[in-house]
Amino acid sequence: MGTKNMKVTGVDPRYVNEEEHHPVYRVDFWDETRASDENRLENAESIDNVLAWAEANRRGRYVVIWVEYSYEGGTGIARLRGWEPTQEGSPSAEDPYFRQ
Repeated sequence: MGTKNMKVTGVDPRYVNEEEHHPVYRVDFWDETRASDENRLENAESIDNVLAWAEANRRGRYVVIWVEYSYEGGTGIARLRGWEPTQEGSPSAEDPYFRQ
């Protein structure tokens, strides 16, 4: 993966129509059996606060962090950090943490 196939383009910052200053985050903790514990975080001042909370509550578990967004059909999530270990082809599926 890495940055080899990443596409980077400059943008005019005025292309954005709306900003969310306090997005809702989701932090999923996965243990070595691939059991998960999902948490919804509201009113975080920044992603730094979310990362600090996740680290303080990780207890040795694998962490995946998402941000929620709304769309016409409901609510979605976009991955910010980590990989779903149960997703086919996930890089974390090969992580030594999840090998039995």
